[in-house]
Amino acid sequence: MLVPVLNLDGHPLSPCHPARARKLLKEKKATPVSTYPFVIRLTNQVENPILPIVRVIFDDGKTCGLSVVEETSIVNKVLCTVEVMTRGEEICDNLKGRRALRNSRRNRHNKKRHREGQIKIAFRHGQEYPPSIRADAEAKVNVIKKLQKLYPISEIVLEPVKIDIVKKIRPDVASKKCRNGSTEGMNGSVNQKRRLAILKRDGKKCLYCGDAVTSETACIHHFVQRKHGGSKRYDIAGTLCERCHTSVATDDLAMAFDITHYPSIRAAGRAMHGRFLLEKMLGEPGTPVSIKYGYETKALREGFGLEKSHRNDATALGCNPDKPIMNESTSYQIKLHSRHGGRRLFDANPGVAAYRGQAKKQDHVDQSRMKVDEHDLETNKKNRSYRRHIYNKYYKKLHAEGNFNEDLLPGKKHLNEAFTVNRAILLLKSDSVLVKNQRIEKWKYTGEWPSRWSILERYDLVRTNKGDVGIVTALNSNKTARVDFVEKHEDRKVNHSFYKPENLTILQKRSSQTWIQQNTRLSSSP
Repeated sequence: MLVPVLNLDGHPLSPCHPARARKLLKEKKATPVSTYPFVIRLTNQVENPILPIVRVIFDDGKTCGLSVVEETSIVNKVLCTVEVMTRGEEICDNLKGRRALRNSRRNRHNKKRHREGQIKIAFRHGQEYPPSIRADAEAKVNVIKKLQKLYPISEIVLEPVKIDIVKKIRPDVASKKCRNGSTEGMNGSVNQKRRLAILKRDGKKCLYCGDAVTSETACIHHFVQRKHGGSKRYDIAGTLCERCHTSVATDDLAMAFDITHYPSIRAAGRAMHGRFLLEKMLGEPGTPVSIKYGYETKALREGFGLEKSHRNDATALGCNPDKPIMNESTSYQIKLHSRHGGRRLFDANPGVAAYRGQAKKQDHVDQSRMKVDEHDLETNKKNRSYRRHIYNKYYKKLHAEGNFNEDLLPGKKHLNEAFTVNRAILLLKSDSVLVKNQRIEKWKYTGEWPSRWSILERYDLVRTNKGDVGIVTALNSNKTARVDFVEKHEDRKVNHSFYKPENLTILQKRSSQTWIQQNTRLSSSP
């Protein structure tokens, strides 16, 4: 397990043995840069250093494997292995949910607009790739840039995803006709042609009872719903008669469907979609990029005697096959986080929502006039003034009692502790201070603002007083932090717990990437 070493000017040098790093620190010839991962920097500048051949190998996919390999005259020395899972699918699902919310809001009748709304989104002109594909490529490039800051990398080796998706879905189709598609020669819209193709494939018969159906009476059933990861794929939809389709919808009839025979192509399609974008972004820093493919990886991995994994695939691809592998690696798992934490676009002001809920519980309130029905516009118009009257009356009552919180009004920068997600906890010697927004540095604190290592933030990597390592995922109003452990505890019902700040030690500050050191190591080849 070698320690990365930086020159005085910050450029990476060859990593050293931990004993050598301890000696340099003891003699004050080096200073620690970071604790987790552990990196040191020399106090004197090394002029004209002789750097070895170091490659970073990238095995692309939904779960990406990376390996840093140094080739010496005798062996292939593995310095570091990394595994990271991208967030592209999660981002894509969030964008679909946001689009559905916007569509429902535009088409909703309300007090400001009594007709269907028009689309007012300013589309991103000039963008060749959607946001989720670009986010995946940027996250992968950022990981490689992080490795370039730790090791003297001279070459990047990329194994892109190259899969014949049509052949994967329809392996029985001849090679000459695999590009024609199942809707060749049919007329109509895309949905109409897909429907006709499914009916033709099933012989215009119900798959359950076998009754004949027509184009008008047939029901196309999706065996895997969209909320469970399904799509409009031709091979996971089938023909049912109206009676059987109703029975399936009401759970009176269950159909056996083996999803393992219909593998998901979403991850492969996304990786292939962003392949050329990734190659372009990797070539921008100036480090030479070479492309290798999967058939080379398998032969090299079996030659070195390594097990099948993303890390081992990347390692085998970057090693010289004429030299054995020597394991000196540190294995990491990278967890990617959203930039804005728990922010949601369409959530109402939580404080106002809480006050309105309390207002509706008053004894004199007519509950029938407080309900909002999107399908009954006339009733909403009549009851709108009554609802406003109830809210204003309740607010006046709180003002008279001195219990109204002005921070709960819309447009305020910070809300009440009971109704908001806190951003940080300021660790002081006397007492911790809960920070609502990091941009409000003077909030409840008039002293000099300390360093980041004195602030417990969301997505910090911490160690508990019992020695467990976890990620801070929430900060509560009672000044406790929720910690999700990186290793699953077998004796616990849940994989998280709540701790006070004084019982936590910060190992790594929050960023878009959290590097978690793994205990697993590569097996060295003879």
